Amino acid sequence: MTNSVPHSPVPKNSFHRRAFKHASLRLTSFFLAWIALFFFVPTIGAEERPDDSGQPSIPASTSEEGIPKKDPAGPFLSVEEESERRQFSLRPFYIKSESADGSEEKVQFLWPIYIHRRSEQDFTVRVFPIFTYWRDIYAYTDGMEYDVRYMLFPIVYGGDSTEDGKYFALFPIGGKIKHFLGRDEIRFVLFPLYMEYFKNELHQRNYLWPVLSFSEGGDYNGFRLWPLFGHFEKAGDYRKEFILWPFYHRQRFDLDKEQSGERMLLFPLYAREDSRRRRYRSVLWPFFSREENHALEFEKRSMPWPFVVIARGGIHQTQLWPVYGYRKAEDVENTFLFWPFWRQSVFPLDGDMERRETYLMPVLSSRADVSESRGTVRQRTRVWPLWRFRRFEDGSTYLRMLSLLWFDDERGAEQMYSPLWTIYERRVGADGASQTDAFWGLYRGAKSPTGSEARIPLIFSHSEDAERDSEETEIMGGLVGTSRTADSRRLQLLYFLSIPY
Repeated sequence: MTNSVPHSPVPKNSFHRRAFKHASLRLTSFFLAWIALFFFVPTIGAEERPDDSGQPSIPASTSEEGIPKKDPAGPFLSVEEESERRQFSLRPFYIKSESADGSEEKVQFLWPIYIHRRSEQDFTVRVFPIFTYWRDIYAYTDGMEYDVRYMLFPIVYGGDSTEDGKYFALFPIGGKIKHFLGRDEIRFVLFPLYMEYFKNELHQRNYLWPVLSFSEGGDYNGFRLWPLFGHFEKAGDYRKEFILWPFYHRQRFDLDKEQSGERMLLFPLYAREDSRRRRYRSVLWPFFSREENHALEFEKRSMPWPFVVIARGGIHQTQLWPVYGYRKAEDVENTFLFWPFWRQSVFPLDGDMERRETYLMPVLSSRADVSESRGTVRQRTRVWPLWRFRRFEDGSTYLRMLSLLWFDDERGAEQMYSPLWTIYERRVGADGASQTDAFWGLYRGAKSPTGSEARIPLIFSHSEDAERDSEETEIMGGLVGTSRTADSRRLQLLYFLSIPY
């Protein structure tokens, strides 16, 4: 991601260049250009010939990541190019992005409905929320291996891989699925009539799921006749059981330790835990409880939860929900006022850095990485729906108005839709150079150590070049204008009259 502002100039549009060379066509071209303004004027002819004016031009509009782009039709149609990447956008329908050598490609259509990605031999297609196809080909010890998966939710599941071979399932009729829902393999016939799954050593068979199940394999053993009775254990580690679910639960854990632990719940009347780490008691669980945590050295009372929670010791907590809450554990602090409207979290990062996150729903969201020695290093702030601000680690900044999305998704929703309502953008590079774009390109400005320029197409333009000690101003494409080079000054009238003064 490129955070700094690009400074390479773009050529002025061809209408302005030809106007100075062909005075006889000035007035006719001027009125035709006004008609073309809303279509392709900003870029027609921009690549036809180099800019020989000697004046600094306005840098191209860029994406938030610093990608140069050209906007033939405002926010709707754009072509973005840089040395390693190019992108074509027809908003709000279609975006195609690919690497310069063609090895990688990403297409979005009516995001998030359709997405496809291609990278070398890897390929992904998603039609949200019903279809996904995923192919991964990679080098391994004995050569190339592959993994292919596809899903037509919730009916068809299948795949093929070097490790697992082919598999297929037609829900709820039957079949086999690999690596799904946290299981290594799932098999079923007329679900929920019969279903079994494998996870590491565990093998569980279910009949009329979730009523009857048998678990076995390795150290695992279990039986369930839901909701009457069930138990599940891993030898030497833990054992769980229930009677008349959800009313009675009991669990023993740390069976391989010198002091094992036990939990018991008689829902909703009483709950307890006794272990080497903590002692816990609750009446009318989870509303009234007391916890003595030996591992973290704190004592906590809830009376009733979540309205009143008090903890002292290794964890310091005071909660009067929903009006106020404060919790500090080690170096992490969390505070809220009138939950969920205002929340703040502070926690440490590497070195002398800490992250501060603040939310005032639904208006404000802010995340700042602050260093004691360097101040604010990185920052992301949104005041919804008015504006969004970014500060990058190299010192460059970005400001956008409006910011209608209340979440961050720079390569998805923001890339597809945000340009449609962005009426103002300003970027400042690490070296202080800046560029401004307002009202979809109707105003563009740029400043750098060597010059500046401001432009309202066909109405007003002003540019300065510090290296050549020159400046130029035009109104209505040359109807009136002035120019200066060192001590030489000229007045321009009616497009073709040039008067020194």
